[in-house]
Amino acid sequence: MKLLFVLGILLLCITASANVIYKTVKEDGTVVYTDVPTNGATSVNLSAVNSAVIPTLGNSNQSAQTVQPINKPEKKIKYLVNILKPSAEQTIRNNAGEVSVKAQVTPKITGMFKLFLNNQFVSSNSNGAFTLENLNRGAHNIEVKFFNKSGKILASSEVQTFYLHKTSVLITPN
Repeated sequence: MKLLFVLGILLLCITASANVIYKTVKEDGTVVYTDVPTNGATSVNLSAVNSAVIPTLGNSNQSAQTVQPINKPEKKIKYLVNILKPSAEQTIRNNAGEVSVKAQVTPKITGMFKLFLNNQFVSSNSNGAFTLENLNRGAHNIEVKFFNKSGKILASSEVQTFYLHKTSVLITPN
């Protein structure tokens, strides 16, 4: 029973001392907060610090007029450009050096497709269908970029390689 009484007194002392915080400002301007009183320390009242006062809204008609609706930011649409034709790593056999390129953007939107062949701008149009002419044989890289009406790039396709195969001029028919 004596042990419970001593523990109760000890708990009461700890609870009573925990409500007082002391603030000390050192010579170098450092501020120290502690629960142990020191020379030059001032007590800090925490009851006012930990409370919040919520102002009244007043007349409900006034609040309806002054409250502005929260504008949610528009969800940014991610556009994707795909090269449908020729497929990646495709070998195209055409002695005239002609290659058809077809691209599309999703989701559909009006704008301008621009075709780049071997990192050089070739042509632009609004439907994404292009015809390349007089290409040399070998590997070629194509990329299609899609621009909106103001000229901003909305999306770019991945750089895609295709191979143009022509009959060699060294082969002569018998």
